[in-house]
Amino acid sequence: MGLLSLAACTPPAGAPAVAPGGGDTLIIGVPADVKDFLPVLYQSPADGAVVEALHTPLLQTDFDCELRFKPAWAKTWSFSEDGRTIRMELDDGLTWQDGTPVTAEDLRFTYKLVADPDVRSPHVENLARVQPGAAPRIVSPNTIEWEFTEAYDRTRMLANIGKLPATPKHLLDNRSVDRRSLRDHPLDTQTPMGNGPWKVAAWEKGARLVLEPNERFTGAPELRPHLDRVILQVLPDYAARLDALRAGTIDLMADVLVADADTLAANPEIAIRRRGWRTMDYVAWNEVDRAGAPHPLFADREIRRALAMGIDTDALIRDLLTSATSGEVYGRPAVGTVTPALCGVHNDAIKRIPYGPDDARARLGELGWADTNADGWLDKGGQPFRFTLLYNDDNPRRTGAAERVAANLRAIGVDVQLQPLDGAIFFARLKSGDYDAALSGWSASLYVDPSVIWGAESEYNFTHYRNPEVTRLLREGLAEPDGARSALIWRDLQAILYEDQPYAFLYWTDEIVAVHERFSDAKIDVLSAWRDLASWHVEPGAVKYKEAPSPPNDP
Repeated sequence: MGLLSLAACTPPAGAPAVAPGGGDTLIIGVPADVKDFLPVLYQSPADGAVVEALHTPLLQTDFDCELRFKPAWAKTWSFSEDGRTIRMELDDGLTWQDGTPVTAEDLRFTYKLVADPDVRSPHVENLARVQPGAAPRIVSPNTIEWEFTEAYDRTRMLANIGKLPATPKHLLDNRSVDRRSLRDHPLDTQTPMGNGPWKVAAWEKGARLVLEPNERFTGAPELRPHLDRVILQVLPDYAARLDALRAGTIDLMADVLVADADTLAANPEIAIRRRGWRTMDYVAWNEVDRAGAPHPLFADREIRRALAMGIDTDALIRDLLTSATSGEVYGRPAVGTVTPALCGVHNDAIKRIPYGPDDARARLGELGWADTNADGWLDKGGQPFRFTLLYNDDNPRRTGAAERVAANLRAIGVDVQLQPLDGAIFFARLKSGDYDAALSGWSASLYVDPSVIWGAESEYNFTHYRNPEVTRLLREGLAEPDGARSALIWRDLQAILYEDQPYAFLYWTDEIVAVHERFSDAKIDVLSAWRDLASWHVEPGAVKYKEAPSPPNDP
């Protein structure tokens, strides 16, 4: 199969042995190959899961209504009295896969790369409130400090600095490395260098990536893997992944459609797991036209609210996110972009705009829209109420939602033209503002920072929504260090956003993950479809692969 083999290193003297566990192999069906291995460059959740496996983070995370942090490379941490400085004590026994010690200098170098505009790191926002030159500041060989421009929510402070693992300074900090082309460096595209419990053992690009326990891992014993290997099998087509799961050639598949979960649940070897409320779908209304002027339809809040009356969100949930067999529901109506998983922050008191096609049409009539030429479509001043709704055609659920939303709005006299697009083209159109309306979704942050979507200058505010009161609440909420007080601010913000309807907020989905039942301690939750791979294990009597499985179709 032409696998690129990565040479195993002989463990250094005194290196701990990898825990044998029950062995076996976990094969995960994924829609796309890994793109970036360097921590400063990865963007997708799948790449992030691989980076997490290959590296030891500063902090481990769990979630229970809020993010909770546990020691990893950082053994302890504390806040200064004024809340602006975090001090961390690092484990001094961690080594890179080549045996080189991991030091605070590696971490400082990592954030220098993040801050360097030549690198174009997607994680530069992590440094938005860190004092220049203090990212981090090395106090002693095993002690670092992060100094911030102001105290703010401590969960977000820790999340911002704790998510990125270190980058090997000894391999990248030299004149031969061009930071502008770091994405072409072998450490990012071919032979990653980690310090975590797993290593890349083989990689056939575009086909499969094989992770095996890192025999040079010197971190905490409880982080050592129990499995013999994890294989990411690249299967871009959803139906192909589903067939492979049913045939038993892969063990795990995420983003399973509800209808398929019904049939998979009948297989005693497959467990159906729910991740929790992480993904929200919406219709974005662009409030400016392509010339930058107010959009003739969507700049008017009352039109946006009328359109919301015309969309049957409950029917979307019933048709797309409810089991026809068991009646189990995998969706709930959305009233904003703050996930309901954040129990104390999500505004449960918001009353939804009720579905009412007659009321929607009447309200549009009050705003001057009527079918004056009896062609079936509303018009005003000789212009029909017509727009194009974009969506990415590589997501079956969103395809179904777009078709149903269009049908709802056509029923009230709105001429909706559907335009499915390749995912990359679709998202480029959103970011450039070259669209009228778009059906898309967010994977919600598990700490609250609405400025990413609703900040006036944010690149992700592609509806061009502006509201001075929202701007004020964003400023106050982001600066408030007390979680209980900031939660009140965020609930007020959600209420205003729902009133303004910059999006037609549709539903939250409880993502379905199907996994072979032989795996114990499988971490599948709101944080990831598969995380903390070191904890996964199989009881000796249930092991399926005592040796490495052959690649599919290998003669």
